[in-house]
Amino acid sequence: MSSRSFSKVLLSATAFGLLTACAVIDKKESSTESNWFVQLFEKDGQGYADQATLAYSNGEFEKTLTYTTEALKANPRNQQALLVGALASEKLGRYNRARQYYEDLIIINGNETSVLGSSDGQPQKIKEIAKNNLRAITIAQNNLIIEERDGSKHFALNDDAGKEISKKAIINALNKKVVARKEEKQANLDNIFSPQEKNIVSRFLILRELAEKDFITKDEFLSRRSANIGGLLPLTNKAPGVGIDAPVPSPDLIIERLEVLKEGVETRTITPREFSAERDIIIEALMSPDPRNRIKNKVPSKNILDAADDLRRLEILYDLNLITERERQAERKAVEKYLGIDNSPKVAPKAVVPTPQTDVKPAPTQETTPASTVQANPVEQKTEQLNPDVSSPF
Repeated sequence: MSSRSFSKVLLSATAFGLLTACAVIDKKESSTESNWFVQLFEKDGQGYADQATLAYSNGEFEKTLTYTTEALKANPRNQQALLVGALASEKLGRYNRARQYYEDLIIINGNETSVLGSSDGQPQKIKEIAKNNLRAITIAQNNLIIEERDGSKHFALNDDAGKEISKKAIINALNKKVVARKEEKQANLDNIFSPQEKNIVSRFLILRELAEKDFITKDEFLSRRSANIGGLLPLTNKAPGVGIDAPVPSPDLIIERLEVLKEGVETRTITPREFSAERDIIIEALMSPDPRNRIKNKVPSKNILDAADDLRRLEILYDLNLITERERQAERKAVEKYLGIDNSPKVAPKAVVPTPQTDVKPAPTQETTPASTVQANPVEQKTEQLNPDVSSPF
């Protein structure tokens, strides 16, 4: 064989070998990526990963991250380094970095196990530990901000944002419950409800939805409703608790938060006691079943225009399924009663017009009625005017 032919054969063999090596590198199982070459590659940086684990066990979290960085430089897929790095980042409050490491572990989807970060102290797949801890970070970062003032809990929201949230909650509820006259009621919503009244209505809507989704019991719903129903029906019930007219988060945000907490319990990310404690805080901040202090109830309307708004407000609350028919009728009668007492004009007796005397005598069989007996009784006339079943200006 000539030297030229030998060179060609050698070159072809070298090219074939390189192509074969590339094929080996590219070959992988999509589910676990357990190719032998990948496994060999993942051993790189193991010394630094072991040092990171030792530092984490000794509580040296900054040193842990230093070793983790070196391990990941050699091998970005080292699961042990990613796990201890994520755990150390959590200890130092660096949740974004911890989230990044956990997400990498979930993507790698390996089968390695560890007791570090395990919920029960038993060996668990690292990818499952990553999923649970990532969910815990989500719970910690997406909590509802609640502050306590004067012995009662409040949601700390911007006033302007709270106005938009409460108005949107009422409109969405109206869209679900009412088809007829919907546009008219939406247009008049700002005129009929004050910002504080919108916040109260929004809280009752949230409370009802929590009951419907079994996040609170029937007794919890009824106790909170009965203690604060004066916020919706001020003339026939005791005033609601202080803070009920403050801005409140959207129903979707509260439901989403409770859903995340519930999922955390199911996956053992948090304990049932932790779930119950936070749920109770949220419900307490929403509406107290035993208010220590109460706001001043609305003053009865003094004129017919304000009373008309009160009655339109009642119709909307009824359409939202927040009050019963009996409660609506009782509040309606109270509105009309106060209006009648405070603003009803006194009816003067009609003057008696004397009839001219004539020589024509009435027929003997025809009875005559004295003029005084056909006058309208002022008391009866006032009672008739206040009876909604007979006539009402509204």
